[in-house]
Amino acid sequence: MSKLLAQTPFGGLEKTFDGIKLKEISGFEIVSLAVAKGQSNAFAKTFRKQFGGNLPEPGNWTTTKTGKILWTGQSQYFLFSDEVDERLDKTLQAPFSDIAYLTLQTDGWAPLEISGPKTHDVLERFIPLDLRAWEIRQGTRTSAHHIGVIVIKTGAETYQLLAPTSSSKTFLEALDHIIENVLSV
Repeated sequence: MSKLLAQTPFGGLEKTFDGIKLKEISGFEIVSLAVAKGQSNAFAKTFRKQFGGNLPEPGNWTTTKTGKILWTGQSQYFLFSDEVDERLDKTLQAPFSDIAYLTLQTDGWAPLEISGPKTHDVLERFIPLDLRAWEIRQGTRTSAHHIGVIVIKTGAETYQLLAPTSSSKTFLEALDHIIENVLSV
């Protein structure tokens, strides 16, 4: 009988360079929430009841009872839940029935944390945004090395980067290359 082994996009990566640390993030689920037309108020009320707190403003994320939620577009959010449940979209669907569409996204994204004093030196060569000016709790969709990514600032020199799982190898190769260039200066 075959034995299947769970794999992650970056294979449990943890690398430390001079002033930069890369670490694959695991142990959470991602669910996209798309608000049904005309249901914004009902959605916000249901969200507060289910997760506590308010929805984030555009370009930001906020904490919830079980993780965080990121604004990803008009009437669209990504919920990052610390509860590991590969059917989380189905688990959460009942309270949001008729007001939002939920889709499990976890396997579609390769999450990586980058941190350390040289983080901004690396990211300014990789992501076309002025991340040095960002406040903690900002986040957005953008691109890195021609790959669509989600960038979330979680600390003064700490970011979560989410690349599509299908592009994770190319994404990591490009990031490693930029790190090498920054460190060789």
